Amino acid sequence: MDVAKDRLVPYAAALSLEAASSEIMNLFHVGKLLEVTLLDNYYIQLGGKGLCFKESKLLKAVSTGFAFPRLLPLFGNFNNAFTSILMLLKIKKILSAKLLNNQSISVALRAGLAGTAAFANHDLRCKELLSNEKEGRILFKVSGTDIAIWFSFSQNDLCRVDSGVMDYEPTAVFTFLSLKVARDAISGWFDHLGGPALGEATISGNLPLLDKIGYISRIAQKTIPSII
Repeated sequence: MDVAKDRLVPYAAALSLEAASSEIMNLFHVGKLLEVTLLDNYYIQLGGKGLCFKESKLLKAVSTGFAFPRLLPLFGNFNNAFTSILMLLKIKKILSAKLLNNQSISVALRAGLAGTAAFANHDLRCKELLSNEKEGRILFKVSGTDIAIWFSFSQNDLCRVDSGVMDYEPTAVFTFLSLKVARDAISGWFDHLGGPALGEATISGNLPLLDKIGYISRIAQKTIPSII
C-alpha cells in the first residue's frame, strides 16, 4: 500500500496505537486490536467501524491524550466504537504511568518501533537507506526483564514489529541497561552514539544495520507526536 507523503505522520501515529493495543492484548489477554484503516478525505479509522478521526484530530489525541472522534460513525456503530475507546484509554493509562514496569515499557517500545517501521516502509529517504539490505531481524531487549520486541524485514516484505519469543536468530541485538534507559530512548532522550559507550546499552550483530534503524527511528521520533 502506498501512503501519501502528507498522510504519513498521522498514519504512523495510528500504527503506533495499533501496536500498543496489540502488545496490551499479548500481555493481558484482553482488549481490542485498534487496526488502522486509511479512509478518504484525510480520515483514519481505528478498530473497525465506529471510531474515526480526522487526521489532525488523531495527532491531537496522540499528543494530548484527548480529541473528539466523528460522531456519526460513533453513534452508528456504538458498541464497536466503545470497545475501541476503552482500549485507547487503557493505552493512555499504561503509557502515562509514573511507575516504570515491564508492561509499560514493552507497550511503549513496541509502539515506538511501529512508528519507525511506518517510516521505513513509506518514507522515500528511509526506504532508500534500507534498499541494499536483503533482510534483517533486530531484537530489542531490556536487561533483567523478559521484554523482547522484534523489528524485521525482507526484500519481499514490509518492515514489521512483533514481540515475544521468535523461532529464528536475530541479525542484531540492542539491549537497554534498564527500564529507565529504555524509557529515555522511547521518549527521545537517549544518545544512540554515546549510550552504548557509557554502558547504558549493549549492541551486537550487524552494527551497520542497527545504525540505519537507529537513524530512521530518530527521524520518526522527531516527526511523530509522542504517545508517552
